[in-house]
Amino acid sequence: MAGSAFASWWTRMSPYYTKVYQEVWVGMGLITLVSYKLAFGGKKAVDSKPAH
Repeated sequence: MAGSAFASWWTRMSPYYTKVYQEVWVGMGLITLVSYKLAFGGKKAVDSKPAH
């Protein structure tokens, strides 16, 4: 039931969100990438060594 409501809503709204805000989506992707790189510094996960 909720899926059909979403499908009918998306059918009407998809041109607006995918075309009008196309630059916004690209900007959000770039900002997400930059913030990820700043937060993690490109380091890979390493097993933590024992403290003693």
